[in-house]
Amino acid sequence: MKTNSFSISARVTVSTLFFMIGFVLILLALTTTRSRSATPATGTINPAGPALAWDGTALGTGSGGGEGTCVEGTNCDTYTFTVGGTAADWANQRIEVRITPPASQDDYDLVIHKTDNNGAIVDTSGNGAGVPEKAHINPATDGVGVFTVHVIYFTTLPTDQYHGTATPVPLLPPAPPAAPQDNGPKVGYENFEVPGVLTPVTTTTGPTVEWMGRNAGEPSIGDNWNTGVVNLQSDLETLFVNFNTSCPANGQSATWVNRAAPTSQVIDSDPIGFTDRQTGRTFAAELTATSPTCKISYTDDDGATWVPSPGTLASGIDHETIGGGPYHAPIPPGLTYPNAVYYCSQDLVAAFCLRSDDGGTTWGPPV
Repeated sequence: MKTNSFSISARVTVSTLFFMIGFVLILLALTTTRSRSATPATGTINPAGPALAWDGTALGTGSGGGEGTCVEGTNCDTYTFTVGGTAADWANQRIEVRITPPASQDDYDLVIHKTDNNGAIVDTSGNGAGVPEKAHINPATDGVGVFTVHVIYFTTLPTDQYHGTATPVPLLPPAPPAAPQDNGPKVGYENFEVPGVLTPVTTTTGPTVEWMGRNAGEPSIGDNWNTGVVNLQSDLETLFVNFNTSCPANGQSATWVNRAAPTSQVIDSDPIGFTDRQTGRTFAAELTATSPTCKISYTDDDGATWVPSPGTLASGIDHETIGGGPYHAPIPPGLTYPNAVYYCSQDLVAAFCLRSDDGGTTWGPPV
């Protein structure tokens, strides 16, 4: 009898133990399942709204391998929602899903699936840290029913949690407002081709010819706003152009003339021109081949007369530039020309500039 009594007691004890273990396992499974979902875990959205909102719940971070390697509840979680109505009900609408990181260092990725996380991928977003993720569902093509929003914690602080939303939005963004009507005078544009006729130029060995304005290599353009004459520095030529602005019936026309500076002579390289927009003074310069000097002249009457600088300027052998404009305070005393004029160039490694305070008549030392 003791033996039987002990046997019955043992069976009861074992049964109770298995029951308790089973209960704990069920409770653990329920708790684990809940930790894999966002809060709240589900929702339903219709064409008229309202929008859905939820927050992440994953406990960890570091899913650098993306969705394929993330561990649910550790570095990714899921929000499941139902798109209500029919595809026709969503005409001209779609659903915008947005995942907003709480801080600039948090980086999430977003994948939307149909039905569950093993279903077809509808849309994805993988922006950088601190940038909201945004993806869309178009019920007209993606259908209605159940969708999952799978959020991957790419690199985030473990204590940070994203905020998610799903909102009905127009299928297409609204059109921009119409441009205001221009009731003022109209501005037109027209191309003017250089004539390309043979024009005399000067070399160190005597006179020769070039095709006007052709093969300039590195041309410069300037505009004398005081006279309306445009100039083009083209190799050894300084071309001055007058445009017919009276709108003749046979189309716009232009008159081209070469009034080259006396210093525009070969052997030369890197021709450069500059026109001071305030005074109308035009400069024409030529490097002396590979010799570290520059020849420069200026004109105040669109090339009718030129004033060459005395001698040559100290210069690099490449990339010369001329520029000018008003002085920065304090303005130097005793000026004979209202603006500073600068000449700069580079000599392979070194680069330097010179300044003229008398409009190009003389130049200061290289700086």
